[in-house]
Amino acid sequence: MTFLVVGESLVDLIGTPGSWTFTAVPGGSPLNVAVALAALGRTVRFAGETGDDFFGGLLRDHLARHGLGTGDLAPAAATGLAFARVGADGSASYDFRFDWRFSAPVTLDGVTCLHTGSLAVLAGPGAAHVRDVMRAAAEAGITVSYDPNIRPSLIGDRARALAHVEECVRLSRLVKVSAEDLDWLYPGEPWPDVARRWAGLGPRLVVVTRGGDGAAAVLRDGSMGGEVITCPAPAVEVVDTVGAGDTFTAAYLDALDGAPLSTDLSPGRVAEALRQGCAAAAIVCTRAGAVPPTREEVKSFSLGTGASRAEEGPK
Repeated sequence: MTFLVVGESLVDLIGTPGSWTFTAVPGGSPLNVAVALAALGRTVRFAGETGDDFFGGLLRDHLARHGLGTGDLAPAAATGLAFARVGADGSASYDFRFDWRFSAPVTLDGVTCLHTGSLAVLAGPGAAHVRDVMRAAAEAGITVSYDPNIRPSLIGDRARALAHVEECVRLSRLVKVSAEDLDWLYPGEPWPDVARRWAGLGPRLVVVTRGGDGAAAVLRDGSMGGEVITCPAPAVEVVDTVGAGDTFTAAYLDALDGAPLSTDLSPGRVAEALRQGCAAAAIVCTRAGAVPPTREEVKSFSLGTGASRAEEGPK
């Protein structure tokens, strides 16, 4: 089983609450997913771009430290930056300095599951290339996983972004999206309705993360809208939420073993994937920055979480 993650790598400059002091840590949603998968013991390649500069060195060292090679990294004029300001509740808001021009060829040989999303499929001239990689993977019978991870300040026009997001949903077998993303994409629409509609576009599984309310999944089973499976979020003392959604993605992909096209997804297996995702995300919330847990930590923590099935979905 080989995972390929394609997308942006950034340096997060995380602000100390109540001050203008920032700490530089590796980030970027796809990079976080790749590193979290590696921390869980998975074989992972990461394809993206980074600058030959001070911050680029930080990212390359980060990849090497987690056993990820840099052979799929293309050069960029400058390494992207994301300034993260942490609120009193631990949530983070972002301001970006980012230019995505990724155009390097991506080898799909030996890849079982391709994951991408965030800025990589929506921002700059590099986005069209990444969507082409998604299309090539889908046509090759490779499982495609997608997380929109919307950043409104860099995406611009909602209608244009929505068209690209729905294109990516159609190309994917697995979709993970936050309720916050859905609120921005479809103002006023209940997230269960959107998740069911997305499942009808092609994905076998649509997972919605809901912050402190946990996560839910729509499993397409041929019936109208599909079955809804829910999992509560474990109660933890939150330091910050940086990387929580990305770590959830890695943990649920790990639990599903990348969901090969030949593998059926049962409600029980999806429920277990949600448990592991919620546990991994909770662990990260207790740490400063996106510091992923090991498989042993997730297994131990997830024993205290549970998931359930509901025909009408969470209220």
